Amino acid sequence: MKVIGIKGNYTINNTPSQPQVFLMADSSLLKDGKPLFLPDFAEKFIARPVFIVRINRLGKNISKRFASRYYDAVTVGLCVEAQGFKHSNTIAGCDSVVNAFDGAAVLGDFIPVEEVADINNCEFSVKHGNGECITLNSDNLSMDIDSLIEELSKYFTFKIGDILFTGYADSNSFELSINDVIEGSINGAQALHFKVK
Repeated sequence: MKVIGIKGNYTINNTPSQPQVFLMADSSLLKDGKPLFLPDFAEKFIARPVFIVRINRLGKNISKRFASRYYDAVTVGLCVEAQGFKHSNTIAGCDSVVNAFDGAAVLGDFIPVEEVADINNCEFSVKHGNGECITLNSDNLSMDIDSLIEELSKYFTFKIGDILFTGYADSNSFELSINDVIEGSINGAQALHFKVK
């Protein structure tokens, strides 16, 4: 199973950001409403809401016109980034630590694609610790889901159960604090709920 993250790939004020790919381990996933225990190796942890799709077929070199056959469910989640490492070394600055440590990829509950009216115009929101809510839309992805799958499948073989974090906007982020309760929804239906410890 692969967890594929995309940095950027979100358009803000008509300015698209360039998608950048990084991979995460299955231990990066935090799911089923389990609490996120903030590690002690960094000063702060920044969370960015993300629209996520689940792959349901084996595929390589997938044409965009067939890409929709390769995922069966969507959810909202968070990409968590560690910042301000307490111990400076060559390992601490690499993407696999900054963006892919245990618990860095938070998953909500998946909703079947057929229950979503339009996957390319899907509102998702996250309410965080201080009560503020960030609301976004999959329509603002710089590279839409089917285009992402077409491009990524040139380099990776998709397998059943792979998870694709489709991208985020750096400006739509917030710092996580202990005792925060995080909630998220897709088109108004709750899909994410967990506590930070």
